[in-house]
Amino acid sequence: MYPRLNPIAALLALSFAPAAFAVDKLATLDPVLVTATRQEMRASELLADVSVIDREEIERTGQGTITELLARQPGIQTASNGGPGTSTNFYIRGARPDQTKVLIDGIPINSVDLSGSPLRFVPLADVERIEILRGPAATLYGADAVGGVIQIFTKRGEPGLRANGFVGYGTQNTAQVSAGLSGGNEQWRFRLDGNHQSSDSISARRNASNKDADRDPYRNTGGGASLSFLPAKGHEIGLSYRRNEGKTYYDSSTGTSSFDSRVLFESEQWQVFTKNRILDNWNSKLHYGEAVDYQNNFYSGAPANGDYLRTQNKQLGWQNDVKLPLGSALISLERQDQSVTPRTSFAADSEVTINSVVAGWMANYDIHRWQITGRHDDHSQFGAADTYALAYGLQLAKQWRAHVSYGTAFKAPSLYQLFDQYSGNPLLQAEKAKNQEAALIWDSGSQTVSATYYQNRIENLIDYSFTTFKYQNVSRAQLEGLTLAYQARFEDWSIGASADFLDAKNEDTGKKLGRRAGQKATLWVSRRIGAFDVGGEFMAVDKRFNSNTETGLMDAYTLTNLTGRYAITKELAIEGRINNVFDKQYETALGYGTFGRNAFIGLRYSPK
Repeated sequence: MYPRLNPIAALLALSFAPAAFAVDKLATLDPVLVTATRQEMRASELLADVSVIDREEIERTGQGTITELLARQPGIQTASNGGPGTSTNFYIRGARPDQTKVLIDGIPINSVDLSGSPLRFVPLADVERIEILRGPAATLYGADAVGGVIQIFTKRGEPGLRANGFVGYGTQNTAQVSAGLSGGNEQWRFRLDGNHQSSDSISARRNASNKDADRDPYRNTGGGASLSFLPAKGHEIGLSYRRNEGKTYYDSSTGTSSFDSRVLFESEQWQVFTKNRILDNWNSKLHYGEAVDYQNNFYSGAPANGDYLRTQNKQLGWQNDVKLPLGSALISLERQDQSVTPRTSFAADSEVTINSVVAGWMANYDIHRWQITGRHDDHSQFGAADTYALAYGLQLAKQWRAHVSYGTAFKAPSLYQLFDQYSGNPLLQAEKAKNQEAALIWDSGSQTVSATYYQNRIENLIDYSFTTFKYQNVSRAQLEGLTLAYQARFEDWSIGASADFLDAKNEDTGKKLGRRAGQKATLWVSRRIGAFDVGGEFMAVDKRFNSNTETGLMDAYTLTNLTGRYAITKELAIEGRINNVFDKQYETALGYGTFGRNAFIGLRYSPK
């Protein structure tokens, strides 16, 4: 177990971190983000806790999956039932995985079966950047955003013709191959790409009866395309399509069956959109998109053709951004349809429709910032629901700013929780949440230190009952915590550190919620030395229970990873990583295996 973190000491350490480095050669830390407000705004103007992982950082870390990349982010904890492709859950500020909205290019991809985020099937080769919004965002993004939002932005074409590629190999016969071609001119942009990942992986199950289980391999193959037409300044028509399919294996839950269970999966997303500058002060975007998540489970005793579940999300949206004499307004009309087609898990096909209206206003005046957002949802199963959010920011000094916010959220039960024939409960009530947040930020433009306090109370908390073996509204939950973070980019250095302190508990019983550690710390550093980029990261996670009844205690653990990169030319580089350098044994979900020491090396061609 690592030493207990002290919030005051951690804050002081992060506050004095800038003094350790010269400040004459600096890079900006003020990217343009869209997830926090659904409008393009600089990070320094936001009244929310947001992180961005750009393509440079993705390549610098050298990690192979989105799970590995997100695990080191402030306010996020992960739990996986084995290696790549197995069920993986993300907990933002202690919220349940299904309380986080997951988007690809603005299209929701959340599945209904609660078997883990579909992000586990998204290859990093497709990703241009990731934006993470911590805290309830239901007024902007709807019912699934009680805990936050994770949005993936895929690569797009740019003027000029460019080709890129990557090939790599590592421990457990892990292989990755990707290639892409993009180009365009002032009016046309296109991109084509393909990718493949495979690994012999590890045994998903690790318990007393299954210590030497066979490996559970994984493969994922896919590709995508996008096309944009820009007929005039301020106008764009575009479409995109992406598909991945593969297979992952897992052992019998008892460790005694000779049958090697497996999951066949397919994911598909496509959308069409048009962006138009109707007037100098009025920008409009109209889009329609669909996301399909298909899983077919084969396990001992299952039908010969498997037990499949197909989730389809459809979204039609019209967003309008209007500049006002003071600030700007957001008005959006949305319709979302979600349906599930089962074979055996559901008693019948199920679907839900949500019609929504979103209105917001934000403004900056002198040292003051305001943001007000309201949302009306008409849910086909649970009727009308109204949510709102208020935020105020103050520029205290040139490099100091602060903000406070308050918001409400509404979360309808998933179709799985309602209609699964074994554990579903059609009498479930919707969850309601109230959140408050306060943050203090020091920002020099190249270095940022922040302290964010939050409290999220959830009524009608949906939980699984081991008495009735069904989902029930059993309690209220409180998610309270503090996140301290430091980030800096210099000419040759990139540095990040964070410390999370979380109290996630059932208010009725006083018991801690499962798989949420009370403390987590991360540190990562990278440096460029001539043609070399070298770096390392350290993560420490406190002990936590596996269940909401405080059973199945999992030990604390620490992980150390090393990365390296050598630029042969401006476009060609060798990359490598060693994860879990000290070969630690640990669990993120009780009884499930994790990787020991593992290594990977690859060759990347990426014209700038």
